Amino acid sequence: MTNDAEKTDLDFLSFTRSATESEGHDLTDDGFEYSEFSDSEEEEWWREDETNFDCEMDLEEHEYSTFGDMARTVKIRLSLTSSDKGTNCSRWMINFIVECTCDGVTAANALARYIHREGMRSEFWERMERPSEETCHVAFQVFDRYGDVKAKYKDHPVQRGSGVWGNELDHGPLFLIEKLHVTALELRRKGLGKEVVSLLLKKAKKFCLDERGDARTKIFSAILMGPLNKLGQSAEERLMIRGQAQFGAIHFWRACGFRRIGASRSFAFSFDLQHQSRALSAASDFDPRRDCADDLEDEKLSEAVSFIEPKRLKLERLRDVLPLHHAALTLPDEDLQSFFVAHIDVKIGWNQVTNSEATLLHLTACELKPMSTRWLLENVQLADSWKTARDIDGYTPLEALQEKLEIMRTQGEVRLRVFSLSDQFRGYPDTAVSCLSLLSRHDTLVLNEACLRYGCKCGECLEGYLSARMRSSLIFQGETKYDLIQDGIDDGDFWISDNDYILVHLDRNVRESLGTDKSLRKGFVNIFRVAVECLKAKRVPTTENLEWCCNNQTKSSQDTQNYLRHAGTQKGCRAVLRYLFDATKEEDEKAGDGECQYTLKEDWSDLPPCRNDHEFEFVARACGYGGDDFISLPWW
Repeated sequence: MTNDAEKTDLDFLSFTRSATESEGHDLTDDGFEYSEFSDSEEEEWWREDETNFDCEMDLEEHEYSTFGDMARTVKIRLSLTSSDKGTNCSRWMINFIVECTCDGVTAANALARYIHREGMRSEFWERMERPSEETCHVAFQVFDRYGDVKAKYKDHPVQRGSGVWGNELDHGPLFLIEKLHVTALELRRKGLGKEVVSLLLKKAKKFCLDERGDARTKIFSAILMGPLNKLGQSAEERLMIRGQAQFGAIHFWRACGFRRIGASRSFAFSFDLQHQSRALSAASDFDPRRDCADDLEDEKLSEAVSFIEPKRLKLERLRDVLPLHHAALTLPDEDLQSFFVAHIDVKIGWNQVTNSEATLLHLTACELKPMSTRWLLENVQLADSWKTARDIDGYTPLEALQEKLEIMRTQGEVRLRVFSLSDQFRGYPDTAVSCLSLLSRHDTLVLNEACLRYGCKCGECLEGYLSARMRSSLIFQGETKYDLIQDGIDDGDFWISDNDYILVHLDRNVRESLGTDKSLRKGFVNIFRVAVECLKAKRVPTTENLEWCCNNQTKSSQDTQNYLRHAGTQKGCRAVLRYLFDATKEEDEKAGDGECQYTLKEDWSDLPPCRNDHEFEFVARACGYGGDDFISLPWW
């Protein structure tokens, strides 16, 4: 693949927040002039955003002549700024700002963000949560914690959508078009919005080439925001307006060459003329199914008096229509099983589905009710066929449960703010493990209870959480560090100074003792070798297992015993293993710089992949070496 402007596989993504979250505007042949706000509201957000940006740089000015009988000239001003003030984003984010004027009056504006993904993968979710609600939404909805597009949008039989996007979306910077608004009513439907998008994409492409000298397989994205409701409209009218607006927004981005990523709300564009997406017509692009009846019910319930919660009203309506399904959502597991037993002779209702096409098995599993799930599978003739039934999102009961648990494992929300919980994961509750076991009994890969509890997908994780790939990385790092810190061990002062970064988890008094006692230094170094031996013996490197390895060595090192007695077995092992996990993470392909995988090559990649391959903090905690920032989050 060449790097010239005519042939490149540079990819751009466009993100839209929801299938019902856009304000209605006129649709034209050239696309959709997106607008979320009224004119006065638009001016307000634009002025507010301008005050948040640092000084502009790399200013460009363009002119655009609208088509039609009354052609008008629009001046387009495109500039870059380093960051949003107060967000500490200047090292990994550049803002692209567009302001269009006609006869001295603002006609349109846009905001986009160029994000250096490769330099902040280890904190991708945490960093993306800070700048705005939109960057946060895109990060958690489309990407995993390390900035790769979620696997379901590439692999799932339904969620993969058209299937034209794959792993090429996992590399390079991101470009988010966060706001695009044609404020001048007389200039809408004149191609101005499309011209702004074109200028932004060209500028981002040039910026990437100038900065890196290579524009291959880089990712860029764009966001549309949601609507404001109009007072006095009925639920049906609001839904119709949103539907028209959503159709217009999607039409606009598809007219610009964008195609949906799987079943997500997001769209991508590739400059590579040979890319699959370029051969996919707009009419053939994938659109996820919508629960129109549920949407309408939600709209109507939003009109209810304020002291009655819409969720409660919705459940009350469900009780009248589908009492079995209402019970599945509201009763405790034991009571629900009794309810099912009492209604076993009822001929209707068992095979019905909710508006979202969820069966009773979907509901009992996702509500983590194993007693009722087991009862359905053993007593309802239809239940076995429900195991393969798909809801409106394309999930079987097992897949729906796995998706819910993945969100529970990785994401938390407080006052509409989403944040990462991945490092706090401690395993799924017993009820979830039981439901997973019941639904996956006839799968080709039968996972044991530990694997189900800790999210293992390969079936080969030690104790259900330490995967073969992570074990290989830890062994590599342990062997490397064992050899490295032998140098200069005879000189205590030099050794302490040279290995200062390795000794960070030692108590101060132990660290001082290492400077004067060579035996203690050698004992500290030997723990790296003991950890490697433990891992090669296919044991997780807990303190107990490290002690077992020491006791079962044919010739146990007196230096090792001296170190463990002086530092304390638990603290002495933790000081080494905590560092070992951190160092391995720093050289991981997702959480760090990738040096480990680059060195190991096929020895690493040939091992079975697993969900837990890159969850270093979780595995360190499971081994007993958690960080100091642990907080209790009993979400189960």
